[in-house]
Amino acid sequence: MSPELEAKLRADYPQIFTAEPIGDPDDPDFPAAPTLIATWGFECGDGWYDLLDVLCLNLQYAKKIGAPQVVARQVKEKFGGLRFYADGPNDYQSGMIQVAMLMSTRLCEVCGNRGRLVGDDWMKTRCPEHEKPDNE
Repeated sequence: MSPELEAKLRADYPQIFTAEPIGDPDDPDFPAAPTLIATWGFECGDGWYDLLDVLCLNLQYAKKIGAPQVVARQVKEKFGGLRFYADGPNDYQSGMIQVAMLMSTRLCEVCGNRGRLVGDDWMKTRCPEHEKPDNE
C-alpha cells in the first residue's frame, strides 16, 4: 500500500494500528514485541484501502457500543485475498473481519474496481485491466 494511504489509515485508526509493542497479558515475563503491522506495514495494494477503511470504521464503532478494542497484528494479501490478523475481536467483530476478507476476493487489489481471483501458481484478485502482470 502506498505510504500516503497507509499513513491515513494509521492516523484515522490509531488504536487499531498501534505502533506500541504488545505483550502477552497472560504471561508478564514474556517481553512485548512490535506487531508485524508496525514492522512491515500494510502488505497489500491500494485497491483495498476503501475496504480496510470501512472495516476499521465499523470496528471502532463497535468499540463505542461496548465491544473490545481490536488491535491489528498484520494486514496482507495471501492467496489473492485480504488477511486481517488481529487481537481482541469478539464474535461480531470477527464476523466483520471475515466479511471484509471475503469481499476482497471480488475487488481488484490494484484499483478497487470489481475483480476476480486470477492466476495459476500465484493467486491475485484483479479487474480485467490489471489482470496482465505489466498493468500493476
